[in-house]
Amino acid sequence: MLFSSHEFILVFLPITLAGFLALCFLGSKSLTLTWLIGASLTFYAFWDPWNLLVLFASIAVNFSCGTLLAERARTHRPTRLLLAIGITFNLALIGYFKYAAFAATNLNALLGTNIPILELVLPLAISFFTFQEIAYLVDSSRGETYGYRFKDYLLMVTFFPHLIAGPIVNHRILMRQFMSPAPLPVRVQTFSMGLCFFVVGLAKKVLLADGVAPQANLVFDTAAQGVVPSFADAWLGALAYTLQLYFDFSGYSDMAIGLGLLFGIRLPVNFNSPYQATSIIDFWRRWHMTLSAFLRDYLYVALGGNRHGELRRYVNLGLTMLLGGLWHGAGWTFVCWGALHGFGLAINHGWRKWAGERSPGPSLLGSSLARVLTLLFVVFGWVLFRADSMATAGNIMASMVGLNGFELRVNADRTLTALTSVAGIATLFAIALLTRNSQQLLGYNPDAPDELKAAWGRQLPSDPRLAAALGGMFCFTLSQMSAVQSFLYFQF
Repeated sequence: MLFSSHEFILVFLPITLAGFLALCFLGSKSLTLTWLIGASLTFYAFWDPWNLLVLFASIAVNFSCGTLLAERARTHRPTRLLLAIGITFNLALIGYFKYAAFAATNLNALLGTNIPILELVLPLAISFFTFQEIAYLVDSSRGETYGYRFKDYLLMVTFFPHLIAGPIVNHRILMRQFMSPAPLPVRVQTFSMGLCFFVVGLAKKVLLADGVAPQANLVFDTAAQGVVPSFADAWLGALAYTLQLYFDFSGYSDMAIGLGLLFGIRLPVNFNSPYQATSIIDFWRRWHMTLSAFLRDYLYVALGGNRHGELRRYVNLGLTMLLGGLWHGAGWTFVCWGALHGFGLAINHGWRKWAGERSPGPSLLGSSLARVLTLLFVVFGWVLFRADSMATAGNIMASMVGLNGFELRVNADRTLTALTSVAGIATLFAIALLTRNSQQLLGYNPDAPDELKAAWGRQLPSDPRLAAALGGMFCFTLSQMSAVQSFLYFQF
């Protein structure tokens, strides 16, 4: 059940909202949280009920381990062994389901062995809730989680707006909302802002991301068959995927925030105009922001961060991004994508250290050049991210750099719709590069819920023209959902 599906929008969400609002009217926060737990488990079980076994096992083990860790930390007893056991459990769980086949395939090729390759179905969202629970264990070992109740913890992990593809919400953010004695803040302004986020995110996904997807799919699929794309077609495919992923993930992030607000829950911003970044460092502060925060706080710092000299810092950056790439998928393309970004971050930090003291400050020309170079780096990286093999990625990249000639004419068969034409892709890039993002337009600040002042969130309840425009966008988007595609980050 996708956020962008008819069954979710027309059946699941209205029923869940109706029950939630009725229980809020009765004034029982405990019952409202229980209702959300039931709805979230129903949402998760809709994909595959057997997935619940893995989810429940993970929740039970991690909550028990975290509770013991918190108790030991509070009484100043050792926590290292228990923390290692808990993290090992999580890594073993995700390793078995996600990486066992990849490891067996590579060992068989390297050593000539005949290890059976397990064909396992990846439990939905295991990458996301595993990272969330590892963060919980680490913070429990520091004594930062004492007093958590199982019901609140269960909802923290399973809350359906963020469960499937993030954001990877730190336990502190949700627990302080669930455990607070105050009722969930369901107000007209909050609800209207949630609707705005959801509708805008739905439009991004259905109209823009899914609209440009055929161009990317055609180029990458034909390259996977060994067909050498022309220079223009290779760039058109790479840029189309760059935009597809942007609006797909941006749309999901908007919809997640919007759904949270409908239920009075504030989720963190996870996407902040990353293609407007002026460096790779800046890009990772804007793209999948909660994943970046997790990798920084629980992996990079654990490896030593920048505390042991510059060389060790660059090694730690590389290892962090290498593992971050592997987190996205069990394949060498993801490993190489992570390594590429680790190399880019190391170069970026080295450049800042060398040139920072010598530069009087960025000029307009310098900033513009930095944005262009950053975007080109990201586009080449996305080729690795999208390709089904290193051979496919190499095929497209070779054409992009002119090794197969510089044919500038776009093959007519490669231009499927107006949106996937050169003009359409240029228009979408203008939106991504020059316009304000959703949270800026709506004035959303998750850390200041009483300051939902700006733009649509305040105006919608009293402005019929804005409500009509939003309703029109929703109805048109709904009419275009005949062939809905899953969100790209669902596969991770």
